[in-house]
Amino acid sequence: MEEKQENPLKRNFEDFSSEAELMDVEKKKTDEFIPRVYQLKVFEVAMRRNTIAVLDTGAGKTNIAVMMIREIGKTLRNADEKNLIVFLAPTVHLVHQQYEVIQHHTHLAVQEYYGAKGVDEWNAESWKKETDDNDVLVMTPQIFLDALRKGYIKFDRVCFLILDECHRASGNHPYARIMKEFYHQSRKRSKVFGMTASPVIRKGVSSSTDCEEQISELESLLDSQIYTLENRVELDEFVPSAKETCKFYDPTVSSDTAELKAKLEFSWSKFDAALADLKLSLPSQYKDTDEMYKKLRKRLSNCYAKILCCLENLGIICAYELELSDWIGLCPTDHLLYLT
Repeated sequence: MEEKQENPLKRNFEDFSSEAELMDVEKKKTDEFIPRVYQLKVFEVAMRRNTIAVLDTGAGKTNIAVMMIREIGKTLRNADEKNLIVFLAPTVHLVHQQYEVIQHHTHLAVQEYYGAKGVDEWNAESWKKETDDNDVLVMTPQIFLDALRKGYIKFDRVCFLILDECHRASGNHPYARIMKEFYHQSRKRSKVFGMTASPVIRKGVSSSTDCEEQISELESLLDSQIYTLENRVELDEFVPSAKETCKFYDPTVSSDTAELKAKLEFSWSKFDAALADLKLSLPSQYKDTDEMYKKLRKRLSNCYAKILCCLENLGIICAYELELSDWIGLCPTDHLLYLT
């Protein structure tokens, strides 16, 4: 009996299904967001020159960065040595968030790096594998600074550098150190794109002259020009404006806070001692370690003093709210990275 031979050109249902799913995934990765008009304007300017994009929170600055990554990513492997795109974010949470967005919206090989992944223990071979296998490296600035200082990553290979919350680039912040020690010393400078909701740090600003000086310093350090939108009509449609609300409380009821104050003082003393021990255990090979330790200790001390003052004058609820805002604003993981 003659066996029935299958037609090699005939495809079964499973083949069609798997192919359709793959096409859906690929389509979603690139077609999910449609650029707004103002995003296209910023994109066009940023592709022509190094730019610091000043846009409100929620305006979609990351989407503009993704558009640039897509465009620049087309040429990554054309050079003799594969170039890299480096996306820096000041906190681990932001690193993971930006990594997921870039991975979802591009076809490039993307990876994220932060202290908890054990990168501090990596050697040259480990980093070589990462830079060979990936196109976009998303990491905290201290991780990148350490890798550059140890020679594990060559700055000449970076063709595009993105700095999220770039207003932090001042003093001895890792952003500033990267630009001073490597970008401005490099013969082959990368393209730079900075993102921020405000280019001016409030501290030390008392006049329009101070603002202009800070903006000028930031532009010089990042070798970029600030770009803001002249017409905010479309932007206001997408960015929700803040609504002011007032909450009124009954007069504070006097209560004995002596025990709570004693616990706070004990906790502060314990933490201060632990911080001092940490400083002694760290290698003093970088001159900014001492300065960063003093800066962090002073800021923590100020937080402690403000909480005590609030506890005495406004009550427990307000002291608690202040504690939350102070510690979230402090970003301890960011500052501790200076010392590790």
